[in-house]
Amino acid sequence: MRPAEKYQAETLHVAEVDILRRYGLIRADQYLDAIYLCRDAQYWTRWALRALLALGVAHLLAGIIFFFAYNWDSLSPVAKFAILQSGIFFTVIVALIVKIDRAAGQALLIAASVLAGTLLAVTGQVYQTGADAYELFTLWALLIAPWVLGSRSAAHWFIWLIIAGLAFNQYAYQALIPVGTISVAEFSCLLTFVTAVILALRELTVRAGATWLKARWTRLILVFAGLAIVFMPAIRYPLDFMPLIEFALGSEAQVIAVLTFIVSVAALTFVYVRLLPDFGAIAIGTGFFAIFLMTVGARVLAELIGFDWNVASKILPSLGLLVLWCAALTAGTLKTLAIVRRYIRPEDADA
Repeated sequence: MRPAEKYQAETLHVAEVDILRRYGLIRADQYLDAIYLCRDAQYWTRWALRALLALGVAHLLAGIIFFFAYNWDSLSPVAKFAILQSGIFFTVIVALIVKIDRAAGQALLIAASVLAGTLLAVTGQVYQTGADAYELFTLWALLIAPWVLGSRSAAHWFIWLIIAGLAFNQYAYQALIPVGTISVAEFSCLLTFVTAVILALRELTVRAGATWLKARWTRLILVFAGLAIVFMPAIRYPLDFMPLIEFALGSEAQVIAVLTFIVSVAALTFVYVRLLPDFGAIAIGTGFFAIFLMTVGARVLAELIGFDWNVASKILPSLGLLVLWCAALTAGTLKTLAIVRRYIRPEDADA
């Protein structure tokens, strides 16, 4: 059996174990042992080689960055540019030699992308260009975009998204928010919308046959990031100190943030229960929503009863009710997830 066929067969066996686990035919304490039996020495060898490759590239890049930080004053501008440009040239050429569709070639292109960002930073410091941070990140993202598209690597794509996201974030905080064009809460809602669009494009690309982007962690990271971004301004709404009536009405930006958060959780639940069943994505959304409801409960208790830490007769009932509220939400969350897990058919689950 060829390696590709062997890997597909191995993946099929792991999927079958997942189905048996969801139907209750394999106990939780037997799951890891069953998965281990599906993976032979070749699987662990391939995993170890990729892990060591990733660690090696990360340490090499960290060494280059720390080298510049430690020897910055003693290096001439020519030496700084020569080292970085030689590194970029070497990594790209070697990546083309070993083929960019292989793990080693993809790792080398990731290294070249990081070095390109370092080169831009060095250029700005040597020539004192005065460029804003968002301009640096924007140019960095544009320069490495061809490498990202050519490598067809999920890790490289994720790094590019981080760089592009930093450019967008820096532009908002340096150019838009200070002048009042947009508030922090509104920007968080906008960034969540952009993340949702990227997630939708990821799903469509995978459905179109881009197997390199099919890794499940690419979906879960986007789901977590999209909810976490809007969760922060949404949770500040019930935590802000204001009378209960004003809390119910709220400011426009705060209400938009809360509504965006609720709509995001609802849309996430619909998509990953009905259209693309994924228990992990549902668990993330349910967890965020449960924490939000806990915060709302704490705010209501603070307004109706209060949390007076100096009087035991007042603080104990408040804390007791808060504990009961959080315990009820936790139990309800676990019950909901159990129902969802039974509702999602194992044969339809997108793992």
